[in-house]
Amino acid sequence: MNTLIYGMHWKSQTKAIRELEADGVIDIKVWIGKNRDNSINIGKLRRVRVEKEPYSGINSDIYDEVYQEAFTTFLDMFARNPSQYAITHQEAINLYNYFFDYFSKLLYDNRIKLMIFYMFPHFGSDYLLTVIAKKLNIKMILMYQSLIPNRFQFVTDLDDYGNFKTSLPTFKYPYQKVEFGANRVQFYMKNIKLKYRSCNYTLLQKLRRYIFRSVGRMTFLGLIKSHIDCLKFKYYYNKIKYDSIDTTKKYVYFPLQMQPEMTTSTLGGVYSDQILAIEKISNIIPKDWIIYVKENPKQLEGYRGEYFFKRLLLIKNVKYLSKEVNSFDLIDGCEFIATITGTVGWEGLLANKVTVVFGKAWYQNFSGIIKYHKDLTLKEILDTKIDKSKVERDYNNYISHTANGIVDRGYIANFKGYSDEDNTKYLKESLTKIIKF
Repeated sequence: MNTLIYGMHWKSQTKAIRELEADGVIDIKVWIGKNRDNSINIGKLRRVRVEKEPYSGINSDIYDEVYQEAFTTFLDMFARNPSQYAITHQEAINLYNYFFDYFSKLLYDNRIKLMIFYMFPHFGSDYLLTVIAKKLNIKMILMYQSLIPNRFQFVTDLDDYGNFKTSLPTFKYPYQKVEFGANRVQFYMKNIKLKYRSCNYTLLQKLRRYIFRSVGRMTFLGLIKSHIDCLKFKYYYNKIKYDSIDTTKKYVYFPLQMQPEMTTSTLGGVYSDQILAIEKISNIIPKDWIIYVKENPKQLEGYRGEYFFKRLLLIKNVKYLSKEVNSFDLIDGCEFIATITGTVGWEGLLANKVTVVFGKAWYQNFSGIIKYHKDLTLKEILDTKIDKSKVERDYNNYISHTANGIVDRGYIANFKGYSDEDNTKYLKESLTKIIKF
């Protein structure tokens, strides 16, 4: 099967893919990665540093449909690329069309029948590639690491994430008891240093990258813009933040997710605009309730511009909390939680708190979770009960739709027994089962 590989470029991943090819499971025609023998360098692709042949016109019949579905999300994702800071809307349209024709020809020339992604698309160009492939009925395996040690999630359609109806082959895992009442700090949030770096220090760091990095460096105009954004973020953050909560009033807890990040740009849909979700909650709750909007501890200046704060403050019952306020204290005292796709929804279930979810979350179909809809009322939220036995069943059903292996190197820290040799075996076995199914 003619296959395009996206990522899978670190040692154990590469070996697993090569063994799949040697066994005849796949026939690699295109490999987008970081290794020297990969056909396309992933960093250069993301930053539009790849050579493109003359306009081909391939897939012009699906252009309008793809544009309507993908352009806004493409803009949202592509804005994270440092080389594109301060780009104009018109130039973004040119870049979108550059990638549309580039990928259309790439898929056509290589007669691609299967694409394997080591993580969900979130850089813009990779997302456009998946949308084009879906329109052409090209099969996809899209992977995303789970919080469960040594397990990854997989779907064949991004729209299915959280439902997992396309994650058909199941993988055995010991039955897990859910420990309710536990306040567990996720491994990626442990020992983090709150981001308060001096804007001048940050500017010097970026200036160094601007001078010495040949791939992916930002424009000089983008360098200046990022410094101004940093100054504005620091100013508004310190001006409007609250350092404590009023426990005498009823409140909704809404923790902001870090941006730019896949959990919002890919899985949030229209609610990648997090303030839109906050506005929806404001329409539901009584005027004397508070929405505590807590800033993400890892957040820097991106996606927190002047008008972000001005718009946020127009919601009268919002109070913006500093990064230091304890999240578990907010969970314990709230009437309910609201989030785009955050892990706080799972943490809320463990604390017996109902959560309203706006995007696609792995736990979205669990007991006690409400997917936001336009007719949602406060009564529906408050009447929702958490069935702990069902939560445990839901959790174990979810685990059965995750496979063995680590596809995101950042999650090695969550698995004490990791070795490259074992991970190669896990990935090869998991992918063989998924592909053959």
